Amino acid sequence: MKKILMTLTTVVVLLTGVIVADAAKCTDQFTVRFRENTLVVASTQMEEARIYSLDGKLLLKERGKYVEFELVPGTYRLYAKVDGRMERRRIELH
Repeated sequence: MKKILMTLTTVVVLLTGVIVADAAKCTDQFTVRFRENTLVVASTQMEEARIYSLDGKLLLKERGKYVEFELVPGTYRLYAKVDGRMERRRIELH
């Protein structure tokens, strides 16, 4: 029983180390800014950015390292593919 407990403890510690290392790699590699009613998303490693309504409807999709979205006041979901990972942000424009 003691051997099984030590093995499980070792596995948990190793998995925690992998998760922490992955989280340290995963930094915000893109910027999101507003310019009046325009949302500006930029990153040197961004492949594309998409804006969705809260009910899941795709509103706009742009490719590139710098994209601009004209938005009306409301709440949106921003998805940006940066360095092979999909990053998500909630966007509120008042």
